[in-house]
Amino acid sequence: MAEKYFVFWMIQALILLFGVAIGHSFLLLRLRGEENRKRELDLTLLERRTDILRQGTKVAQDLEDALYKAKVHQEINDIIEKE
Repeated sequence: MAEKYFVFWMIQALILLFGVAIGHSFLLLRLRGEENRKRELDLTLLERRTDILRQGTKVAQDLEDALYKAKVHQEINDIIEKE
């Protein structure tokens, strides 16, 4: 009778360890999937970074030109008002 209980409890322990191992593997799989997704997003951002920098440079140059023209226009208006 004691042998039956021993075998029963050993089977239960093995089933518990098997469940823990499968759960651990499942969690690792999900974590790796999230890490891979994060790396893909980082790579996408790096690929788009050059385009963003080019557009930002163009906008900055356009803004600088507009400010320069506005300053020249303001100086012309100041000269006209003084006369």
